[in-house]
Amino acid sequence: MELNVPELNITLTVGDTVKLGRFDLETWIVQNGWYSWGGNRPTNGWYLVNTLSKEVKPLYYTDLEDIYLIEG
Repeated sequence: MELNVPELNITLTVGDTVKLGRFDLETWIVQNGWYSWGGNRPTNGWYLVNTLSKEVKPLYYTDLEDIYLIEG
């Protein structure tokens, strides 16, 4: 499954490892499907999982703008 964002020249695939500018030292794994975060009800969509802490965060458009590294 791919997430293509032509206006940012980004294509993400489930399982890609990314870095976000505001989280210099952390890496995240791109996922898609059902997830819960912050005590909210489960939702379906694109999200990130921190490789060390396993923290889950939704993948927002601003995150896409902040990506500076993509490893497949």
